Amino acid sequence: MSKKQEKKFRSAARAAGAGIVVEKASRAAVPAETARRHLHVGAVVLGGAVGGAIVVPALLERFGVMRSGAWVPAMFAGLALALGFPLLYTTFRSVRHGPGWQLLTARTVTGDRTVDLSKLTQIRRVRVPSKAGWLDEFWIKDCRDVVLLVDKEVLMGPIGQAMVHSSGISGSLGTVKISRHASVGLGLNEPSTAYRAARACADALLGILIPGAVAALGVLASWLIRSA
Repeated sequence: MSKKQEKKFRSAARAAGAGIVVEKASRAAVPAETARRHLHVGAVVLGGAVGGAIVVPALLERFGVMRSGAWVPAMFAGLALALGFPLLYTTFRSVRHGPGWQLLTARTVTGDRTVDLSKLTQIRRVRVPSKAGWLDEFWIKDCRDVVLLVDKEVLMGPIGQAMVHSSGISGSLGTVKISRHASVGLGLNEPSTAYRAARACADALLGILIPGAVAALGVLASWLIRSA
């Protein structure tokens, strides 16, 4: 590769978004089996911690060790589950490497994970509330069933956008499935005014209802255990 081409690709990568690095040196991809195993372990640990926070206080109250208040840790356990589950897929640092830089290796709470951007099978868009407003996150999955939750810039940059189109045309498992919400976020479809209004309402409601509903389920589970 000429210096001019290398400079062009590096400039495109910088335009892809903050936190995305292109490595010239070869880097070994994380095996899919390893990534999936670490994810399963993380999910088990999270589920065990949430279950313990619900069951143990409820049993202590049931047998009279504590008078009341078991619903409080159960409520916070539900909130922790609602917030912690997406964290299992969230990336903290992403690096592109491999032939054509089509491999994306990202650091997660369960360890490094590699997704092949040229062999994506699904792309979904998730709206996450933050102090600065609503942020776009994209749930991407490749043909090896490796999943990451990445920033919008990863798929909106020149390299990332090219990978999406390439995967959709010649992906190893056929055309990549892109949800309507994701296609709008990637600029592949033009949203209507009605769609924008409906999506804004849905984002606000889901951002409030989902954590509240999961917290309520935790309280309900605690009550059922105490009353059994």
